[in-house]
Amino acid sequence: MENNKNTTKWFSLAGIWFGGVVSVPALLVGSTLIASLSFHLSLLAGLIGFGFVVLFMSLLSIAAVEKRKPTVALASSSFGKKGAEFIVSLIIGLSTLGWFGIQCNIAGASFSKILVETNGIEIPIWLSSVFWGIVMVLTAVFGFKYLKWLNYIAVPAIVVLLTYGLVITFNEHSFQEILDFQPKEGMPLLQAIGFTIGFIAVGGVISPDYNRFAATKKDAVLGSIIGIIPSALCLLAIGAILAITQGTYDIVEIFSTLGFPFLAMSILILATWTSNVINSYSSGLAFNNLLQLGDASRSTTTLIVGLIGILLAAIGVLSQFMNFITILTITITPIAGVMISDYYISKTYQETPENFNWKGIISWITGVTVMLVMTSQIKNILGIIVAALVYFILKKTIK
Repeated sequence: MENNKNTTKWFSLAGIWFGGVVSVPALLVGSTLIASLSFHLSLLAGLIGFGFVVLFMSLLSIAAVEKRKPTVALASSSFGKKGAEFIVSLIIGLSTLGWFGIQCNIAGASFSKILVETNGIEIPIWLSSVFWGIVMVLTAVFGFKYLKWLNYIAVPAIVVLLTYGLVITFNEHSFQEILDFQPKEGMPLLQAIGFTIGFIAVGGVISPDYNRFAATKKDAVLGSIIGIIPSALCLLAIGAILAITQGTYDIVEIFSTLGFPFLAMSILILATWTSNVINSYSSGLAFNNLLQLGDASRSTTTLIVGLIGILLAAIGVLSQFMNFITILTITITPIAGVMISDYYISKTYQETPENFNWKGIISWITGVTVMLVMTSQIKNILGIIVAALVYFILKKTIK
């Protein structure tokens, strides 16, 4: 049975990652960056940042294929069995919870915009966010098995909407206008790279959960590269182009000005709905594992975690998008550094790990601390390297 499962080819994996990337937050990355960078520098930041994540993602995926293990099981060697269950589950749970709140906010803002423009009815964004948050949580708890049918509609719909948006845009604007755009504010390139790293860092760390089923190591690596880099760069570019030509960096405002606002906002809500149900489900699952509850408790945990996410949406977590991405970069990338060091550098991977591997935990804390206290923007890349080096040194010097 195991051999039958491990036959996933690269194009199937690429499709999974493509579906994960094609989302409203991917556009939001582009519209956020273009507020402070030129178009070509935004693309450069994306290429380097996404490439960096896919690099460590590929290393983790090769290990996952060799051992046929998901993320937490792979991390057990470097963090200890209970250490991995606690640290990795906590970080994944909190990050998917944050994404849930942000996407509830986007859906709520879109819904409020629809009601104003079609019926003149004004409903506060926080109230719309709460409403859509409840719909999404209930879908995660009771209707998760129907999600694939929503995806069959949502992913093609948002691709069509983006294509339409670009056609409308280039009927009225030239590409030279995009290239000549200069933002009023500035952002260091290294900070922008760190921002793009944070956007897909969670996917990079949890990639073994999916890529362990690849037929070969080559399939795992190819699926990651082809599924993520082209799609993430395209979405970043489209978000930037629409922000420049529509004269606003507010993703909801951008879509409402494309024409057919009701249809555009509806697709935006549908797209956030499908990806956000996965956020809610993953967060509930992570906290369920963290608290060591049985499978029977998953629905209750998902519901409670979802209500916390709805609270985040109600208080406007979308306005803290850049800060949220920064926190993700700081906490998640050092996990990959420790795991890669254990498997490839110190070569100390253990099939039967202890409960807590303090060398790995200390190395992760060191990487996080470096990223917190450093003022240089190179810290976004340095954190993973420091965590890897500290683990290697501790393994070599302390028996």
